[in-house]
Amino acid sequence: MATTLFVILPIFMLLGVGWLLRLRHFPGEEFWRLLDPLVYYILFPALLVRNFANVDVAHLDVLPAAGAALVAMLLATAVLLLLRRHLAMDGPAFTSLVQSTVRFNSYIGFAVAAGLYQDAGLTIFSVIVAFVTPLANIISVGVLSRYGKGNSSYRVFILAVMSNPLILSVALGVLLSVSGIGLPWVLDPFLDVLGRAALPLGLLAAGAGLDFKALGRSGRAVVMACVARLLVMPMLALAMLWVFEIEGLSRMAVMIYALMPVPPASYILARQLGGDATLLAAVIAASTVAAIVTVPIGLFLLS
Repeated sequence: MATTLFVILPIFMLLGVGWLLRLRHFPGEEFWRLLDPLVYYILFPALLVRNFANVDVAHLDVLPAAGAALVAMLLATAVLLLLRRHLAMDGPAFTSLVQSTVRFNSYIGFAVAAGLYQDAGLTIFSVIVAFVTPLANIISVGVLSRYGKGNSSYRVFILAVMSNPLILSVALGVLLSVSGIGLPWVLDPFLDVLGRAALPLGLLAAGAGLDFKALGRSGRAVVMACVARLLVMPMLALAMLWVFEIEGLSRMAVMIYALMPVPPASYILARQLGGDATLLAAVIAASTVAAIVTVPIGLFLLS
């Protein structure tokens, strides 16, 4: 437990630093506006491409683990759709509940996987992310299209899913590894230095996106969404790991995915496609704070 806390607490402390800096308007709003795309489009892809290019992908047996994560996500979505009529919330609020359940903060997940299991854990978790991210986005857009108060274009968002830089960088790294090309000598140290900035800056960006003021404007729905993300999803993932008979690092990678809080990007999607963005802002803040307790406990019990 002490080792897990030693790794995880600094991660959440860095989130807090990001939130405090944004609160104090330092170094300026323009910095925070540009930081997230810098991390998302440049730094994390550099980290992932180098990591996969230097790994013998042919010996990675992670497809069963990815399948377990996908089935858990589909089951959670199916349960929510079946319960839709019995939930005391309108359509936009329901979309935020679904988003809160299926989407996860990959920035924190990458930091936890790397901190606890180094490059091996980061690689396996990256594969899980590459599989579950498209499905999470498709589910979110589909539910928003059906129950949201705006109009969504499947074409635009399916294209956005397929052009996701995290997915593309994993695919490129795998291609470089399988083909035997690898990274040219000059690119390997370059991407190494560039990728080192991804985790700390990604956590600062995630912390800067937290909105604790929204907590005062929401109630029972926030608790419901946090329970769905931080308790129900881990239980479903654990059940699927048992069904698929998955052990070792693959098992822990799936559980890291299942234990992660709701990502700030969910708020943007809700705002664009007619979801309850205010509710989602509250859920993002509440689930991130709650994860300080649930993540180390969950990983300790499973380790």
